[in-house]
Amino acid sequence: MKLFRKDIKKLPDEALVQLLSSARSNEALTELHARYSKKVLGFFIRMFNRDEEKAQDFTQDLFIRILEKHHLFDPQKRFYTWMFTIASNMAKTSFRKKSDAQLSEDGYELIDRTTLTDSGFDKQIFRDLLSKAIERLEDHHRLTFTLRYINEMSIRDISEVTETSIGTVKSRLFYATKKISKDLAEFDPGTDQQIFKIG
Repeated sequence: MKLFRKDIKKLPDEALVQLLSSARSNEALTELHARYSKKVLGFFIRMFNRDEEKAQDFTQDLFIRILEKHHLFDPQKRFYTWMFTIASNMAKTSFRKKSDAQLSEDGYELIDRTTLTDSGFDKQIFRDLLSKAIERLEDHHRLTFTLRYINEMSIRDISEVTETSIGTVKSRLFYATKKISKDLAEFDPGTDQQIFKIG
C-alpha cells in the first residue's frame, strides 16, 4: 500500500527512522525535523551561550548525522533519547575544543518552579544570579543540569543520553544543584530544595 504524505505525519518516530533507508527518506527526515528541530535548536542555544549561528549549524549537522547513522539506531529504544545522545556528544566534543563554552543566559527561563517573590524586579535579579551560577558549572554538570531541568528528561533518559550510570547522573545533579543553591543563598536562604528536585 502506498504511503501518502499525511500518513507520514501519523507514524511514530521509530518508524520514520526506518524509512530513512527507503525512497521516502526525504519526507521522513523532514517530518523528524519538523517535530524536533526547535527543541534541539533550543538545547544547542543554551549550551553555546546564545550563539544562534553555531546552534543552527549544530542543529543542521545533527539531522545530517541522523540520516547518515540511522542504521545504528536500535528500534527497541526511543528515538528522542537516541537523538539527544548524539546532540549531547556533539556538545561535549565542542566543550573539549573550547573549554570556556557556557550555557545560555536564557537557560533558566524554562525553570518555572520558584515561588520566591511576586516582584518582577526581584525575579530578574534571581534569574541573573541563576544564569551566572549555571555558567560557572563544569561542562558535564551543566549538561546534566540542562537535560534535567530545562529539557525535563528523566534520570534514566539522562543516563542513556550521557552514557553514564544512574548513580553518576544523580551525583552530578546533586553537585550542580548544591552549587547553584549555595550561589543563590544570599538571594533567599530557602532556595535549597525549593526549586530543584533530583528524584
